Amino acid sequence: MDVLQGETVIWKGHPSWKALLVYYVKWTLVSLIPAVIWLLLDSVMDSPPGSTIFFGLTLLGLVFTYLGGYVLMKTTRYTITDRRIHIRTGLLSRREHSTQLTRVQNVNVTQPLFQRLLGIGDVDWDTAGTEEASSEFRFRGIEDPSSIVRIVDERLHVAQHDQSHGLA
Repeated sequence: MDVLQGETVIWKGHPSWKALLVYYVKWTLVSLIPAVIWLLLDSVMDSPPGSTIFFGLTLLGLVFTYLGGYVLMKTTRYTITDRRIHIRTGLLSRREHSTQLTRVQNVNVTQPLFQRLLGIGDVDWDTAGTEEASSEFRFRGIEDPSSIVRIVDERLHVAQHDQSHGLA
């Protein structure tokens, strides 16, 4: 994100690795299927097929799982400046959303039980005049989401104070 003249970044982050925990567990189990198949074949057959292809597929699946999760996490960037909220996602194709802080009307923090246990949550920014789903502003899987809300609330309070005193 390009910062405008006079604009200051007040928070920058990515989804937490904890947000990808379910992804990692699911795809790790899927990646282990070829090795499990070979173990089953080995236990029931007198001369099972070679293990190289089965364990090679397992290794390839594990590499793609962990590399894919890392890339997914690192290519999602959340930025809050003293003026804007910005979301940037994607590696090969890119998607960016940005809105003015002054357009934020409601902030919702969602933390289902699993996320609460991990200390992460989602922050959903409701903005003025954005009814369509494509204009959704949501920080997913953020560490300590309440602190992000506090940062924005404080910045909005300062902006309102400055505006009411003719400082803006």
